[in-house]
Amino acid sequence: MNTPHNILRIMKRFIALLLLISLPGPAAADAIDDAAAALDAGDHNRALLLLRPLARDGNVDAQYLLGSLYSTGADGVAQDGAEAVKWLARAAEQRHLQAANALGMIYVSGLGVQTDEAEAQKWFALAGRIAEANNKSNDCE
Repeated sequence: MNTPHNILRIMKRFIALLLLISLPGPAAADAIDDAAAALDAGDHNRALLLLRPLARDGNVDAQYLLGSLYSTGADGVAQDGAEAVKWLARAAEQRHLQAANALGMIYVSGLGVQTDEAEAQKWFALAGRIAEANNKSNDCE
């Protein structure tokens, strides 16, 4: 069942998985590695400080992670639905599959926002288009 507790758990797992992905460029990779280490150590405030500048500079993975942190909240990081939606939308608009899906889940569950089935459908549809494009791209390789 998609209870807010289960959705939080799923989103936290996405955060951990994405932190394992290397980003282009040594500075971005170092910052993400540092953010991952901070998250592993339970220092969510440090992770937040490391992710913010990357997200502001348009780094799609940092935008997703920042939005995910705000959507779930964590020790030292208050849950903030508006910030979560802002950063997840920026990542989704850059065709980040997990961000689009997370936005759909947020609008279905009402996690930090008012439930809105039409808005959820919009983001789930985008996630579907991104996944389809990714599958077509993989078929060509």
